[in-house]
Parts: sequence; C-alpha cells; structure tokens
Amino acid sequence: MADSKDDLDVLRRKVAALAAAEGAKPEKLVKEATSAQIIGDPALGPSLESAFGQVSESAQLEAVIRWSRPVFWVTNDAVDDRSVDANGPGMPGLMEALNEPTNRSDLERALPSIGRIEIADNANFEWAGTGWVIDFDGASDIVVTNAHVAKLFAKRGQAGFVFKPGIPNFNLPQSAKIDFREELGGSIAREFPVTEIIWISQTSQLDVAFLRVSRNAGTDRLSGPLPLTTDAQTGAVVAVIGYPGDDSRSYDARRFKQVFGTEFGIKRLALGRVTDPEHASITHDCSTLPGNSGSIVWDLEKKKAIGLHYAGAMFKNNYAVPSGELEKLARQRPWQGEAPRAPMSADTARPPMTVGQGGASVAAPSVSGDGAITLTVPLQITVKLGAATAPQTVVGDAPIRTDKQSAEAAANAIRVYLASYPDDNRILQVNAGFLFKDGQLSDDYGVIIGLRPGASLDLAAYGLQPIVDGVEVVAEFADPEAVAEEVLGYSVEAFTDRRARYSRDLGDPQFNLDPVSGRIRMTLHVSPECGWPVLKQFLAIDDYEQLTIGMYHMTAPHVVEAIEDIARRRRSRITLTLDRQRGDKAENPDDTSGEKKKDDIPERDTIKSLKTTMEKRFKWAKAALGANSLFAQAYHIKVAVWTDRLRGNKRADKAFWLSSGNWQSTNQANIDKPFENLTWRDVRDFNREWHAVVWREDLAATFRRHLEQDYEDCEAALLTESETVGATPDVLVPEAVAERPPEPTRFQVFAPLELDEEMTVQPLLTPDNYPEVVLELVESARERLLIENQSFNLWSKIDNTPEHFLAIARAIREKQQAGLDVRIIFRNLFGSEKTTLRRLKEFGMRTDADHIRYFDTCHTKGMIVDDHSVMLGSQNFTAGGTGPNRDASLVIRNARANAYFASLFEYDWSELARNRWRGEAAFGSVRFVTPGAESATPAGYRRISLAEYLGES
Repeated sequence: MADSKDDLDVLRRKVAALAAAEGAKPEKLVKEATSAQIIGDPALGPSLESAFGQVSESAQLEAVIRWSRPVFWVTNDAVDDRSVDANGPGMPGLMEALNEPTNRSDLERALPSIGRIEIADNANFEWAGTGWVIDFDGASDIVVTNAHVAKLFAKRGQAGFVFKPGIPNFNLPQSAKIDFREELGGSIAREFPVTEIIWISQTSQLDVAFLRVSRNAGTDRLSGPLPLTTDAQTGAVVAVIGYPGDDSRSYDARRFKQVFGTEFGIKRLALGRVTDPEHASITHDCSTLPGNSGSIVWDLEKKKAIGLHYAGAMFKNNYAVPSGELEKLARQRPWQGEAPRAPMSADTARPPMTVGQGGASVAAPSVSGDGAITLTVPLQITVKLGAATAPQTVVGDAPIRTDKQSAEAAANAIRVYLASYPDDNRILQVNAGFLFKDGQLSDDYGVIIGLRPGASLDLAAYGLQPIVDGVEVVAEFADPEAVAEEVLGYSVEAFTDRRARYSRDLGDPQFNLDPVSGRIRMTLHVSPECGWPVLKQFLAIDDYEQLTIGMYHMTAPHVVEAIEDIARRRRSRITLTLDRQRGDKAENPDDTSGEKKKDDIPERDTIKSLKTTMEKRFKWAKAALGANSLFAQAYHIKVAVWTDRLRGNKRADKAFWLSSGNWQSTNQANIDKPFENLTWRDVRDFNREWHAVVWREDLAATFRRHLEQDYEDCEAALLTESETVGATPDVLVPEAVAERPPEPTRFQVFAPLELDEEMTVQPLLTPDNYPEVVLELVESARERLLIENQSFNLWSKIDNTPEHFLAIARAIREKQQAGLDVRIIFRNLFGSEKTTLRRLKEFGMRTDADHIRYFDTCHTKGMIVDDHSVMLGSQNFTAGGTGPNRDASLVIRNARANAYFASLFEYDWSELARNRWRGEAAFGSVRFVTPGAESATPAGYRRISLAEYLGES
C-alpha cells in the first residue's frame, strides 16, 4: 500500500498548509491545539500526537469543527429528527433550513444515491469511505468518491485502473460494492457491485475518483444521479451525508458521544455552513469522521451538490472539492484518453546507424541541459524539442532494423511519447519482440503495441507510424495474460514459490510416491472419442462401496447422473474434494457456459442433492486455496478411486481413474455411438484428453490416502481461514471464435488400449514430487521428447519464471539443441499463442512448424519419452501447474503405452495442429463482466471464466 501512503502524505501536507493559512479557530470548550491536527488514513502511517490526545489509527483526514454541529441518523431513506437536540446551540437556524418542506423532500430524494464503498478480499478494511451517483457521461451509473478512498483498493495499471491484489491473498484482485443504504437498525441492503475503476486523479490538487457500478442489483435499480451547482455562498446551510467511522479516541469522550452517539459506519447526515467558497477547496464546518471521505456536500436551499468532501483539520475547517471541478472533469473526460494528439515526428533514442549503402556513420545524439539535441551526420545539426515526439518513417534506402537492441530503443522512444497521454487506456503494453509475418513467427525484432480488446488496430489512432527509428511497429490485441493484468488486475505471475502452506511427509509409508513395478492392468484411452464411454463403465462398478474423488470441476449432466446412481446405493459412500474456487458468489461459478456446457449442472446443486440422498454417507470439502493456504491457485486434480470396505473398518483399494480432463461436457463428451461409427462432426468441438483406468491396489491406495488427507486438511483449514480467493470476472468472447481445430484430411479415432503386463508406474503429485521426477524424465531422453500440453507458459521476464518450472524448460531446450526430436503441441486461446511462441523463441527454442504447433482443443498434459515411457495427467506446463497447485499424473514405463500415445501425438501433429497464427480479427471484441454485474450474455457471445480465458482450466 505504499502508493496510498504516499498519496495520503501529500494530502496531509496540503491540509496542514490550508489550516495554517487560515489561522486557528479554537472552540471555547476545548484546549486550543498547539498545531493543526491532521488525521491520517487507516493503515497509512503512524498515529499523530496532539493536545487532544492520541489520534486514532483508523482516522482518515476528517474532523469535528464545532461541537454545535451534531449529526442525524438516516433511517428508511429519511432523516431521523429524534437523533439530535433541535434546540441545541447553533441548531435553530440549521433546523429551519432542514425543515423547509421542499428542502427536506429534495434532500431525502437524494439519500438513496449516496452509499458506503465496501471492499472484498481486503483483510485491512471492510469499507473505504463514501460515494455518490453523479451523471456526466450520459449514463447514471457513475459514482464519485475521493482518490485516497479509491486507492485503498485500486491502482493505476499500465493502461487504465485496476483493483489491487487481495490482502492477504495477492493471487486475485480485490473487489468492491456500494451499499446505498447501510442505516441504523440493520435495514435491507441496496448493494451494487463496482464494475470498473474509471479514473483516479494522480495529482495532489484534485482528490477525485470515479467508479462505475452496475445499474441493477437483482430487481433493484440504481438511484438517479445528483445535480451539481457551482453557486456556493458563505454561510449557506449544507449537509454532509456519508458514513462516519469511530474516532472517539481523538476527542473529548463526552462531547464526542453527544455529537455522534455510539453507532458508526452507518449513514449519517451532518448539518453545518459553508465557511469559504472562494478558494481551490470549499470549506465547511459540518462534523465529519473517518469514513466521510467522498461524502456529498449538499446545499439545502440550492437543492444541489456544491462539493465532494475530502479532508479536515480539527477545529479549523473541513474541505471539499468544488462542484465546478467535477463539472470540468465532465467536460474533459480524462479517463477516455482519446483526444487528438500530435504524431511522433522526430528520430529519437536512436543508436548509431548507417544511412544507405556506404553512407556515413551517424553518431548517437547528444542532449544538452536546455533540451537541445545535437546530431553529427557529419554535418552538425542542433534541434530544440518541444512536446514529446517520435520518429517518422525513415525515407530513402536505409534498411529496416531487425535487431533486438534497435527494437528496444524504438520501444522505449514510443513509451516516452505515450507518457504524454497517461489517461489513454487503449494501449496496454509496448514491447520489443519477434514479429509475425504471413502468420508465422519470424527472426525479426520489432515493436509490438499491445491493445485493449476492441481498440483500433490503426497505429495512426495513437499518433504512431509503422516505422519508428527504422524499426517496424505493429499493433496487436494484447494476449489474455496482459489483458488480465492490465485491465482486470489479475496477475498470473503473482505466486513465485514452489508451494504454499501445503506440507506432507512422503517418508510416511501411507503417502509414499515411489514407483511401483510388477504386473499392472490398465485401460488407456483418449477424449473426445472414448473418454466418457470408459469413465461410464468405471463409475458403474457396483462391487465396491467407497468412491473417493478429487476434482477441479464436476458439472456434466451424464457424469452427475452416474454419481447420483452411486449415491442411491444403500451402502455406498462418497468423499469429495472440489476446487470451488469462485464459490457461489460468481455469476458462473462452475464454468457451465458455452454451447457444449449449456446443460451442465452447477456443482452447488449436485452437492445439495448428494447431501439429501446420502446424508452422513457423503462428505465433501471445498479446496483451501490461496497464497496463505494449502494450494496456491487451484485444486486442479482429476482422480477417482474405488475402495471396498471390509469388516473391522478395513479397506481394500481396487482401481482408480486419472485424467487430464474435468468431469464437464467439454472434457467428457456424451458420445453414445460405437467409436468405429464416429465422424469428425461428432468430436470436433470437444477437448483432447488422455486418461487411464488402473487396476492396482497399492497405487489405488496411494491416491486414496492422499485424497482423503486433502479432504481432512481442506476441511480443517477452512474452519480457521477466511475466504482467500475472491470472485473473478467472467469473459464474453464472440461465438465466431470457435475452439475448433481444422478438419483433418484423414479422420481417425483411437480405441482404448488394454494392458495387463509387466511395467513400472510412477505416481506424481504437485506440490509433492512432480517437478523433480519430470526433470529426471526429460533428462533421460536420448532420441525423442514429444510434449502435448495445454500450456507452455514462461513468464514475461523469462529469468523470473520460478525455478521448479524453469529447470524443466531448460532441460527441454537442451534436448532440442542437442538434436533430439523435440516437438511440442500446445493450446492456442484468444491469441495466447503469440506470446507463448515469442517467449519460447526468446528462450532459445526453435519455434518453426517442424518443432512447435498448436490447436484449439488441446487440453491434455502428456509427454512421450523415447520408446519406453509416457506421462499423462493434469499438470499444465506452468509455474502453478508444476509446483504449488494440486494436480496428479502418472509416468508409465511401458513400450506399448508409449507407442499408443506416440501414434496419437503424430496424428494430432499432422492433422489437427498448425503453426500459422490466424490474425487479429477474431479476438478484438472480447468483453468482461465484473462479478455481480448484470449478467445477460449479449447475442453473438458466449460467457467463459477468467481461468478458461487464460488457459488455466
């Protein structure tokens, strides 16, 4: 929160200067302060000492000016006259203005438009201050508050403003809502989610922020905007309406209680008068406390708002941003950032270059103290520059520069130029990187302008040109990772450790993950064609009583029906641990959107049904997720174990199912045709998954014990932990962006492979043993390494990629550089392939069509080594998937298993995967839906989770 602290320090100094300039105005009933008492923000600095005693650590630059300014309760959207002594000192004139019928009626009509800003996923604050509906952009869904309030939960990103990371869990952003009631007596809430941080002033002179809120909350509609007036007069009766918090330790306790009573954080109205309307800040003497930041200052006679309250100096003055400043912002709209701009027009930041063939060397420019730039060509030219400008196209026979150094210099010149337009939120990133040409990644460096979805792809719209300092510049829509971080405040690179708080002793025999050798029976099979037919048979086994499940998502209706059939068996028992990351707060908590999942059943409904049917025979736990919990980001495992329950509470573990695919319709396609009758149309929209059903008691026992311990650990953790993973936005993507590979020239289905022979099987779990075993497996390769995984995600600064994953990536690179047959298939989603390929090429890997390809429905996580081993399971090749999340895989050392999946890989490589980027047209109109906002999906769009958008599902 350093940025908030710095901002509040500026505000303290500003208010102190204002107070000192006005001179002391002591009250007779209190000891005069020896210096201005400036009260600070909650967690933003040490408490202050003064003649009034110790200042509350929860204070927020608010103050009592006169003891004769009591505050009213607000109940049922009306002022409660009984809450103050109407005949007290100084009150008659104020009460007269309040009770004038039209004054009062207009005031009370304004009350439903004023609310308390409440924060989720912030362990320090439940609420931040006050906000009110203001209308200045043609809509009535904008709330104004103070910048120092908004900065408690929001910050400036590279483009626009985003929610800050959660506290203590920084893996997901905070969120906010506004309760436009929150009154004395526990009135029914009127909560509307904050859907966007529109703008936060970055200057100390203007303490203003604008938030967008949902217009509907269930059947409730947002109240209308409040009118403004610039005609503030000295002595005018005003009301400050907001949510004062408790700051009793800063004042005389008896007097404080007379003014505020003993209830805080609820809607209050404070009467007072304007003391000076003529300066940069309007001053008034209404009583305010922490929580009043962002309150409206309402002129009773004018029946309009004259200002936005932001600060106070104890027993001197309270301060408000004048409505004139708010109206000026309405005209300027600094958050839009689309005002016409001067184009970049001069070569800057250019390294030494040669102009034309045999041309003279041009030295790097020297910059003098007065801003003049001197260039020697060899003719010496001195130019003084004005506003930030940038280079135009180099005319003549000068070659295009394609080296990394030149591209980085040009990118930096563009960043300098764009810094002159800080409120333009269309450009998310400016990076030097490899360019795509004719749909394929080239060896040429250039500058990539990463744009917000839906922004213009025309460089001229940003004052840019296609050649800057001799370097090619291209505009692209930013990849999902950049959009999530810069627009939504969600960082996939937040958690850097090998594990969160998960710990398990693998030396304990019951949790041992050593390889198992011997005769092992298994059924290997793949989706789409055979995933559900084999899983259906597995779930239909009725010889055993106990089914233990660890699952990321479980919503497919045919799978749920099979589970409920098990539940109806008289002696059956089910133990289930589910990810449930977004809980039931999210609009789409279980990823049940899109054409193929439109009939999927929400997990909450299934859990309720199982509880009703099974009662005590059913146990379930929500996974304990978060940086300070068991699993950092996801309970991503897909395992189910059958166990026979014997007399004496003994168990005989029989078989287990393990997969890369969730129990959702996209992963377990409900195919009821014989596989030999399938066509491409039957399978084209469903995910490629690799699965195994294994009949081996010791391996089954290993997974069952770990899953049961997961259940117990998660259940215990959630008894003591608060919610650490908050609701994330949903993403609306065009239906035209079909997740569908190209139709193969030679369609082939793969029947299950039945094995019952000698082999070695190594169980893998994260956060336990996966990265170490996989590193050894990669290093063991001598001829080929075939990787088919949904992800291969290095971090934006490659060396910052956590070591447990980076070591695996290095080993793969070394095998490729040594000449082995190293080929990789991954999943392309919404343009993510551009970033994946660029980072892998920067990392030193070959990224041409002979080495790397991708297709839309690749969801498996497998690897084939030489002709002897194959790995399958649920770990994505990401820092989270290979380390701190819960996932499971198997390494099967068997030649027939290897050959089965190698044949499948070759089919996917030649028939489904490609290496040509499809272009920008399909990805530009992606939209975002903040949790709790109006949820109707527009025609032509489908709704997916943020995890699916990022390729983490």
